[in-house]
Amino acid sequence: MTATPLGTPRVWTAVMSTAGHRCQCTGACGSKHSRSGLRCDATTERRALLAAPADLLLTPVAAAAVPVEELLAWCPACHTKATARQRAEARERARHDDDADSPALFDL
Repeated sequence: MTATPLGTPRVWTAVMSTAGHRCQCTGACGSKHSRSGLRCDATTERRALLAAPADLLLTPVAAAAVPVEELLAWCPACHTKATARQRAEARERARHDDDADSPALFDL
């Protein structure tokens, strides 16, 4: 299925070559990928893979500035699940930060 995307074919090709044309998720999506050597087994032969940074919460502008060497190959399923997990972790961190800033019941 290897279809090079429009827009940034050189970047995509470099990322896929480094990744061996295989999704580089090793559990960020929540799966242990235990059946495939602790790494997702999705390849460009079976799916269209994405090139994206490890930090999936970057703004589009910040993500575009990430050097090619730091981009990872992601299958759509791992990318979606990892993004959701990173968002949930960020919300939880923000909630805890807000709790630390608010006064406790007996703080005067």
